[in-house]
Amino acid sequence: MIAIEFGNFCFNSATSEQNILAVIAPKNKFASLDDFITAALKFMESDEKFYDNWTELYKNRTNLPASNDDIAWMKSRLEEMNQRINILYEPVINAVNVIPPKWNDITLGLETKDEYIFYLWGTSV
Repeated sequence: MIAIEFGNFCFNSATSEQNILAVIAPKNKFASLDDFITAALKFMESDEKFYDNWTELYKNRTNLPASNDDIAWMKSRLEEMNQRINILYEPVINAVNVIPPKWNDITLGLETKDEYIFYLWGTSV
């Protein structure tokens, strides 16, 4: 499992207040996407750089199906970093909104052919 945080300086706009946090792991280590999300939350709590009360914050997760628009939106946020960071990943075959989206917090659980991805986008604007 690997966790990567992209802070505001990773974005193309020098004044961006966005950040993206991604946790990625191979699918064959987990029975389901939900099991992966549980493990990802615990993993982030295991290190002080990522520490927060993730399990408590996401205890009422809904895992409602995400739309193609949700996935396109996620990809557009990644593109907003393309002057500094390029990311290549397999096509998304399944996606859920881990919790209902808010204007400043979007959390997706993504499944590709070989990986699960916990994707959190946030902004303070």
